[in-house]
Amino acid sequence: MTLGDVAVTCTVRVQDVNGRPVAGAQVVVLGGPSGAADAAGRWSAALTPPPAIPQVVVTHPAYVQERVAFAGDLRTEPWDNALVQRAVAGDDVTLTVTLGRLDTCPVVELNAEQIKAVMQQPGRDPHAALLWRPPKYPNVRAYTGHWNDQLDCYVAEADLLPEKPVAAEARGWAQFHHHLEPVRVDALGRFYWLRYPAPQADGMHTVAVFSPNLGSPDPLSQLDFVLFYSPNTSSYSAAYPYGLVNDASPFQQYFDLGKKYLLDEFYFVAQLLARKKRVVTVMPIVHGTDWGPLTTGEGALRLLREVAAFLHRQCRTSAAGVRPPGDNPDELCGPNLRTLARAVFRPGFGPVPPVGGVAVAGFSTGIDPVKQVMRAFPVAQGTALWGVPSLDGTDALRVWNTAFRELWDLDGFHPDTGGWPGYLKLLRPWFTADGTRILRSYHSSGRVPPDPDTDPDPVWKDLRGAGLTLDRRQTPPGRWARIKQNERWTSVRMSDSYVDYGPGSDRPVFLDAHHTTPRIGFSHAAGLTKLG
Repeated sequence: MTLGDVAVTCTVRVQDVNGRPVAGAQVVVLGGPSGAADAAGRWSAALTPPPAIPQVVVTHPAYVQERVAFAGDLRTEPWDNALVQRAVAGDDVTLTVTLGRLDTCPVVELNAEQIKAVMQQPGRDPHAALLWRPPKYPNVRAYTGHWNDQLDCYVAEADLLPEKPVAAEARGWAQFHHHLEPVRVDALGRFYWLRYPAPQADGMHTVAVFSPNLGSPDPLSQLDFVLFYSPNTSSYSAAYPYGLVNDASPFQQYFDLGKKYLLDEFYFVAQLLARKKRVVTVMPIVHGTDWGPLTTGEGALRLLREVAAFLHRQCRTSAAGVRPPGDNPDELCGPNLRTLARAVFRPGFGPVPPVGGVAVAGFSTGIDPVKQVMRAFPVAQGTALWGVPSLDGTDALRVWNTAFRELWDLDGFHPDTGGWPGYLKLLRPWFTADGTRILRSYHSSGRVPPDPDTDPDPVWKDLRGAGLTLDRRQTPPGRWARIKQNERWTSVRMSDSYVDYGPGSDRPVFLDAHHTTPRIGFSHAAGLTKLG
């Protein structure tokens, strides 16, 4: 670009979330030259004449397109994309553009007749996430079924079981030490349905993400995560991921899975918000039983780096992305700064925050991918797109081992995923490899958890460490529960009858023992976590 008689050279460096070059990325200066990034991910040109508002577009088929506009002089004026960093040396400008692989799912608002028409088509697939107008915000669209109302959430206390005997007639949350916490999810964060580029999906291209609002004017130095694995979806009949089921009242089966765990049945997000934890919740939505690259530590780390890049692009790694629920008509259905009319111009955004601490959680058969993540690190699908190739001598395995700090076992169905003895043998080296690692374990008796007092496996000695800070039990007639706990370990074992149903007014509500246990366990683990 020429400013007066001065020529400015623009160099664009294209990299992925691992900092590795993206060769072959197409770089276009609107109204100016274009070309492909070389093997080092670099493209350079002298730009002349100067555009009034310089704009650069970078594309690659395996990544999400990025576009950046400057408010004026390329060398001095602010820009509108947090995934772009600028370095200036005289009249040479270098733009480092990070390309991510996750973007918001397409969305569509359909009336009853339109949904009925979709239900009559093969596949019953609207090819987008459905939207609705929640009664509280009639002028705002939201993901279907997300009421965005205040949730009066029952929150478990650290000691979980009351010190005094519970009454014989007590049921539900009355059997646990808890308090009531009102939570407004829409006022405290944003929910996103994300997807990978369709040609590169490899069977795993839908991820539910909840991002809490942040108060810091600058991006956090790191992002902490809870990565949750649900039971598999082998019984699902809907087309993945947008297909509809249920003629009487159609709903998107795969999206309903994420909604029920994170929002309105299991209350996972509300439990973290009630604790004021600045933790990003990530839930991949599996197609059948194949978790693909996410059954490895490398794949899990790459997923979280991709989520961090997406949130940074949304300005949700700082307070810059915090807006009132009614700020624009799409504020509650995954607002995307790539499409919003209002851009965020800042003199600098800083780099994408690295992955900080991670709690990996699994419920029921969802404990199987958790165990696979504990067991294996390298991905088999291709490390360039799904993994974390080494860069400048950085040991990705060491990075993951440092990040993977907590394991939340939420009534994991170990008898159906390799057995308890194999799990305990896997658990011991993971727990003892780092003196800061934490295990929180919650099981109903139907999952036949071993008794730490009588089971011969040596892992129990390691878990006890120097001793216990809490050992408490409840034994009302016909049922029992016991908690053993110290700073790094919680073991909660409960008879099915102790957690089997309760008052329907409780939130989260108690159901059968197996589906109730994670509601108690997640709440308790969220209160004890060192993350966020």
